[in-house]
Amino acid sequence: MTPDPQPAALLTLPLRLPYSELSRLGTAWAAEQLFTLPLPTAPSLRVADLQFSAAGARLKATVAVQSSGLLGLRATFDLSGIPTLDPAGQVLALEDIAVTTHREGLSGRLIGLLADARVTAYLARLARVDLGPRLSELRAQAQARLPFSPLEGIEVGGTVTRLAVTDLEVSPDALLLTAVTGGDLRVTLKADGLLAPEGPSARSLR
Repeated sequence: MTPDPQPAALLTLPLRLPYSELSRLGTAWAAEQLFTLPLPTAPSLRVADLQFSAAGARLKATVAVQSSGLLGLRATFDLSGIPTLDPAGQVLALEDIAVTTHREGLSGRLIGLLADARVTAYLARLARVDLGPRLSELRAQAQARLPFSPLEGIEVGGTVTRLAVTDLEVSPDALLLTAVTGGDLRVTLKADGLLAPEGPSARSLR
């Protein structure tokens, strides 16, 4: 008789993503997003730096931008919002975003320009982080440790094909993530003592 297949395992992994690392991932994507200002010379805004930090239960992104051309604009904004995940658990974004402009060194005309709804919408789109590259690295680390025995008598083996973030929490110095594994994983449990040992009492049951 062919034995029944072992059930697949779903593993939950706690992950800690420091804000310095989150900022690096966010800057890599945001730096590629250009916005053309509504001015006759059509200068464009580009992100020079993006830094994430905690703001209570919300996440804050401090964004430094600079413009091309003769305008020579340099400005800094604070974006505060509630962190959310896309359905695939790979992309972090902010919703319910509040935008604040650092006014130091800016003329009233430039402050008015930066308050334009189109600029605000551009800034809101910048608070986005593709977690995929980091999750791929962590998936490879998890795979390299298999088979893994978290407790005596329990062994986890198989193949981890992906990680997906299912939950997150803002802490003072890092974003705390919960990820689930995808793939073909099996858990083997050595159940010593499940059957009665061989002896007079065991033979009497035959």
